[in-house]
Amino acid sequence: MKKMSYILPALALLGLPAYADNTHDHMAGMVMGATKAQAVTHKGQGTVNKLDVLAGTVNLTHDPIKSLGWSGMTMDFKVKNKATLDKIKPGTKVDFEVTKEADGTFVITRIIPAK
Repeated sequence: MKKMSYILPALALLGLPAYADNTHDHMAGMVMGATKAQAVTHKGQGTVNKLDVLAGTVNLTHDPIKSLGWSGMTMDFKVKNKATLDKIKPGTKVDFEVTKEADGTFVITRIIPAK
């Protein structure tokens, strides 16, 4: 009977790490879910080189974007709303906001002529 009084608490303690890991995974999922719902927006400035309103893309040369760790470069972006491209044309200096999509691509969510 004495052996049982030592074995049962020992078995209970062995099960705690599994319970703790399960709780942690559940909480991590909650944190990840909150992160997915709140997309991080990065601000940039650049000059439009060309755009394709029908495809919803813009090619621009942008200044460094510190929040992304990007140096200045020329690249193509998709835009979230094609109608925003009606207000710009090649050669226009612009302020823009970009977010990272779930698939890893960056999409312009806002683009306006610079002031």
